[in-house]
Amino acid sequence: MANSSSVTITAKIGDSQPIEQQHRDWFAQTGLRHLHAFALFALAAFVSFSIAGAHVSLGLLTLCVIVQSVKRRGRRAEGRGQVVEISPGPSILLGIEWPIAAFVLVALVSTTLSETPLTSFRNLRHLLTVLGAYAVALSLRQYPEWRRLLLWTFISVATVAALYGLGKFALGFSRKVQGTQGTTMTWGALSVMFMAMTLQMALAASTRRERWLARAQIIPQIFSLLFSLVRGAYIGFFASAVYLLRQYWSKRRILLQRLLPAFLILLFVSVFSPTVRQRVAAIFDLNTPSTQVRLIQWTYALKIVADYPIVGVGWRDLQPVVRRYATPAPNIPEYISKDVFSIGHFHSTYVTILVCFGVAGFLAFAWLMISVWRTLGMAMRHANDESRRSIIFASRAALIGFLVAGIFDWTFGDAEVVTMLWFVVGMGLGQADSAPSSPGVSSPHAR
Repeated sequence: MANSSSVTITAKIGDSQPIEQQHRDWFAQTGLRHLHAFALFALAAFVSFSIAGAHVSLGLLTLCVIVQSVKRRGRRAEGRGQVVEISPGPSILLGIEWPIAAFVLVALVSTTLSETPLTSFRNLRHLLTVLGAYAVALSLRQYPEWRRLLLWTFISVATVAALYGLGKFALGFSRKVQGTQGTTMTWGALSVMFMAMTLQMALAASTRRERWLARAQIIPQIFSLLFSLVRGAYIGFFASAVYLLRQYWSKRRILLQRLLPAFLILLFVSVFSPTVRQRVAAIFDLNTPSTQVRLIQWTYALKIVADYPIVGVGWRDLQPVVRRYATPAPNIPEYISKDVFSIGHFHSTYVTILVCFGVAGFLAFAWLMISVWRTLGMAMRHANDESRRSIIFASRAALIGFLVAGIFDWTFGDAEVVTMLWFVVGMGLGQADSAPSSPGVSSPHAR
């Protein structure tokens, strides 16, 4: 595939630029390309272990994409009226613009009507992380040769972060694996997404070497997920794994061969670690204290939504709001009551969005997630080889994991998690060619 950023110029004799100017343009373009690559791969590396580094990289990457887009437009403007043909480069639209606009509009209205509009407005900055989907997708469409290297950079650095977390856990510096993150819930939600990508490579990478590399890396990732003890992440990864494994239901022998080591490790840990066994069993026990916290919180959330049904209370610390609607009940144990009245969210993406942004925000969020899903499906049909469709399939699996884990944790409000979400979505959308392939070409994954 030709580099879509290339410039083709046919000029009349005598119209060519001076040699010195051509050299300056060439060095400027080369320098911008190197800076662009640095920002993109830095984002792939930082997104697993440093939110500050990820956001700085994302800002630099977005700036590179904007500058290159402006330069292309400028060259096309200069070429008008001359015999100059310049490649337009990838489209800057991904197909999810209307739902993004709807969600942002509802969020702004909710913020304006909030009791604490300044706080709510500051929290809206997290919505800017959606730029990651655009910056990564446009970068990979412009420089398709970066696609596979970016994927393996992302997977490998995530594995290093998992090993770091396991090391701290093994040495007694932490009671649970949490990588470099502040909480185990953040690490669990991140694990769901990068493990979906690794599992797909272990199953369906285009070369045997890559499949074995992914299998080796998913082993520490499995350990790090299990010993994070995050039940929502367990369920989220299970959902994404079921989605990925459906491509092999009719090929069980291949499935067993490719996943046997990971399955045996999973079985070993589940059987011989009482802590992991207890956490898995707690998924089905409604009397577990943390489950009781969620159920009580969600009861109060319904009361708040009844009073603020359309656009909610704004994106804010919800602890003061909860305390207006409930007082500690004598039949609720103190350790449960403490969490209910001290945590400023509702341990669920969907319940928290409903309270913060009302029914309008909830519907806009649902529209956005459905649009992302459908756009990834369209990208599968527009990718021209199976290895690239496989990566998009993995991005869809990561999205499923994020959405399922979000039932039990406030994943959309976690900057680390939502930054990785948009990175993974961008990596999936970046596998498609700028121009759609023929309508008859489609992938079985897309169905």
